[in-house]
Amino acid sequence: MKPCAASSVFCILSFTFCLLTTCPAAAQETTNGFAFADFLLAPLRVHLLTAANEPAAHTTLTSNDVTRILGKVNRVWAQAGITFYLESLRIEPAANTEGFRENVKTNTDALMRLRPESSKATNVFHVYYLKQFGPNGICIRGINFVKDTASLRAVEGGLDEPIPRVTSHELGHALTLPHRQDVTNLLASGMSGGWLNEMEIKQARESAKKRDWIQPAPEVLRKANSTGKLWQHITHIPLDCDSTRLARRRVQELAK
Repeated sequence: MKPCAASSVFCILSFTFCLLTTCPAAAQETTNGFAFADFLLAPLRVHLLTAANEPAAHTTLTSNDVTRILGKVNRVWAQAGITFYLESLRIEPAANTEGFRENVKTNTDALMRLRPESSKATNVFHVYYLKQFGPNGICIRGINFVKDTASLRAVEGGLDEPIPRVTSHELGHALTLPHRQDVTNLLASGMSGGWLNEMEIKQARESAKKRDWIQPAPEVLRKANSTGKLWQHITHIPLDCDSTRLARRRVQELAK
């Protein structure tokens, strides 16, 4: 394991560290040796869609659910040294809901049309949560949709909850990863596994590094010293080291 860039002590996970060679089924709970200096921070905009006249497009998830989901997503992606921080949470009416249930079965554009214009943005990943559509989730041209009624087949060492796993899976597609039908793999369809292999980790990180809006953790830390709101981004990194402890203290101080 590599040392934390901001400390002489080793960065360790706040949960039990599991070596790949002895515990592959729990790979979503390891950093694979990535230390704070290696982590890449990616902005994520989460949309909780509402639709009074279209139950299929109306999620019942709450902001507390999003906090829980994102924590589990980041434990999965820690194995690739990638962290998604919450750029913003939008609770907003879905657009163009008329005929949604009928059209979505044959036309993925029906999902894309649900996106409110006011919260579309580039330079962030988007995840839209809604109640019901065909698959558990789908990534359409880099835009991710997840249903809050998702269900998965359990596998040994898999995630304990479908929605974080489906969210992690679709973000994998947004990072250019294709399906891989190994039941314990994150990119397998319909399973609860969270494993990424060495090539997938390499590809995901290369994809992330090509986007100038995804930044290395040390750069965010440097900017946080002059822009206080960035401390919150660092707290999403599932490491316990000097840098993340400092970020948590700063967030608490700013909240007073």
